[in-house]
Parts: sequence; C-alpha cells; structure tokens
Amino acid sequence: MGQQQATLCRSECAAADVSTELLESGPPLIIAAPGLEKMGKDLAKKLGSASQDIAAVDWDSFPSGDPNIRFRWQDVQGQHVVFLFDTVDRSKLFEQLALLQQLQGFPLPDSDDSPRKWKTYAQEGRYTWGRAHRITVVLPWYRPCQMERTSRWEALEDGAWTNGAPEGRWLDIPFAQSLAALLAAPAPNPPGKGPALAFDSRPLEPLWRPPVTLFFVELHEEAPVRSAVAGSTVAIRMERFVPFFLSKFGDQKSYPGRAQLFVLFPDHGAYLRYFASVKEVLRLEDDHILYINKTRVGDKIKQEQKLYYQKPSGEADQRSHFKRGQHVLIIDDFTNSGSTLFGAVSLVRSLLTSESGQALTAEEQKEALPVSIFVSHLVAGYQESTVAKIRQKLHDLGSCRFYTTDSIPSTTQHLADEPQAEVLSTADFLIDHVR
Repeated sequence: MGQQQATLCRSECAAADVSTELLESGPPLIIAAPGLEKMGKDLAKKLGSASQDIAAVDWDSFPSGDPNIRFRWQDVQGQHVVFLFDTVDRSKLFEQLALLQQLQGFPLPDSDDSPRKWKTYAQEGRYTWGRAHRITVVLPWYRPCQMERTSRWEALEDGAWTNGAPEGRWLDIPFAQSLAALLAAPAPNPPGKGPALAFDSRPLEPLWRPPVTLFFVELHEEAPVRSAVAGSTVAIRMERFVPFFLSKFGDQKSYPGRAQLFVLFPDHGAYLRYFASVKEVLRLEDDHILYINKTRVGDKIKQEQKLYYQKPSGEADQRSHFKRGQHVLIIDDFTNSGSTLFGAVSLVRSLLTSESGQALTAEEQKEALPVSIFVSHLVAGYQESTVAKIRQKLHDLGSCRFYTTDSIPSTTQHLADEPQAEVLSTADFLIDHVR
C-alpha cells in the first residue's frame, strides 16, 4: 500500500471509529426492504434517526432483472443497523439475504485499484474491512410461518392430497425452518489475501463479526423456528403484538369494562398462547376468556359450534349464552380469508338471548352484541379482492370493528378508508424493542 493510500485509509478508519464510539448513545440506522419503506420511515422518525430521509440502500437491478443493489458503507460502518426484512415480496428475498451478509462484513477496496476496475484488491490485500456494530433483523410478518413442520401426505384418487394418512409416502418441506436457517447463515470470510486494516478496533484474526438478532413479530409457531437456528451465533427474539393491542384496547373510551367483555380465541392453540396476556393486561375472569375447538385435515378447517373456557381446576366448561350490551373481542394471530373469525362472530351472536330468554333475530343481534376482531397479520391471500370481501363482510355484520397491524402493507393499505377498521402501527410497537 502506498503512503498516500495508507494515509487515506487511516483517515477513513479514524472517522469510522468515532461513529462506533458514539453509536450506543444515538439512534440506530434503519434499513427497510422496498415493501416496508413506509414502516421504516415511521420507525426512524419515532427513534429520531437521521436515516429517516436518507436511503442507505439502492435496490437497483440490471436491465435483465438480475439484482444490482448498492449500500452506502459510511452509514453502515460501526452502527447498530435495524433491518426491516420483507418476506411478502419473494422476488427480493435473495437481495435481502445478500445485504444481510454484507452488513456483517464487507471489503472497501483501496482507491488505487480503480484503474483496474476493482479486480486486484482481494488477492493483494489492498482493502479495508468494514462491518456494522450489531444487526437487528426485524421480520414484521414471516410468510412461511405455517410450514413449520414436516407432515406425511398421500395423494387421493380424485387428485386431492391428505395429511391424515399415517403411512403417507410424501413429505412436505418445513420452509419456516429453511428460511430461518438461511437468515442465520454465517457471512463469508474476507476475500483473497485478507484486509490490511479494519475500520474499527475489533480484531481481524480471529475475525470478529457483529452480533445478529432475528426479531420475529407474532410468529405463528415459535419452537420449530427457534430450533432451526440452534447452534448458530444468531440470537432469536420472538415478541407478541397481542399484549400491546390489549393495552391499547383497554385504554379506549369505548372500552366496555371487565364485567361486560369476553375475549374469544378461534382455536385452543391461540387460547393457550394468549391466556396469560389477557389475564395480565385486562384482568378478566377465567369464564370470560373463551375458545372454540377446531379440526384441520389438509387445507380443510371445521369449527365446533360451541364455546369453551377453562376453570381454575383445568376442567373445561361451556358458555351457552350472551346478554344484550355485552361485548366480545375475538383475537387471532393471522387470517387468510377471515372465515374463521367471522364464523366465530356468527356463533357468539347465535347465543344472544333477550331479557325474556327469547332468541333475537339476525338483525337484532347485529346491534345488541357489539363485536371487535383483532388479527396481528392480515394476510388475505395477498389479494386486494380478498380484502374487499372482508370489508363487505364487516359491513354485513353491523356493529363489528376490525383491528389489525400494518405488518403486511400490501393488504392493509386497502383498509385505509374503511370506517369499521383500524390499522395499528408496527413502528409504535417496535420503538421500545429495537433501541
């Protein structure tokens, strides 16, 4: 390395080292995948990050469509990077994985390799090694969440598939585990001869890598994903949005109160996941926390038309009726069509009786028993037409309010003008978790 080039590198390293020293007292750098840019700007603004008006990544591509992304290395070097990772747009999956690798360590070629088109720096070791200080990968919605385990399948004579055959000769792939393993993959080693310098004071031998945390929001199945990264150096955080929503719901002026509110889960699994949160946040009695039993064979779901709750002894009992003026809050982690949620609405309203004990008409039920629905992730098959059907169903249900989050912006953007719906900000939820 020439004296002039060495001086330049020392100057750049010194500047980068200053940013490293200051990072713990300042806000993180927010990087957002193209589908999550609005969320990224909202989060950066709430955190007071200077990146809110600066795009640190250029998500470009060649005319062929092949990826050609770039990132501004000065923004990344020595910083806590919060990377909002989008799993909805799978056309950008490889680009995001590649960027995550580079954030963990990247070569900055010496300037004098420019005439050689940056072709000789690696083998001659004429580059400086850069890296983030730490990386938090936030996955607002984990698209392969339902493919968390392997099932045995068998093809039926009519061409349909069933996973109810004990001796099934086919296996499906647990994609939720596969993607988690890719996210946790170690970054490449420095190329060629190795770098002459590092921008920070961390060692090159042995190579120091920034700690990486995968942050999942309301993951459908937690244990299989956690096990998929066991043995890696990546840390896992799995936070649930439901307690945050319950707190917001309980603070509303329209909150019906503990005596009048019932919380209902469309299946027993959701009941088990969220029971403690309902008790802690809303302090409801056990017989006000309900669930429906359901069965699934293949892609077919059947709801049992009964409402259950568990006594403190653990014994299950049934709720057989509701009264005018009571309120039911239905909660689930995600929905594709809303059919399970709306089926739950129909069930609870069918149990509504008048003061004289007489059943009410369907029209009377709509106003006599207000219902709220919260779902953390509005999947809706990623189709605007499905969101339109959900909106129409809300109108048909009368006194029914629908809450969700903006974890999947491509669907929730179609609820922006819906008076019966409210979209909660994921950025508001994240600010206390990613500082």
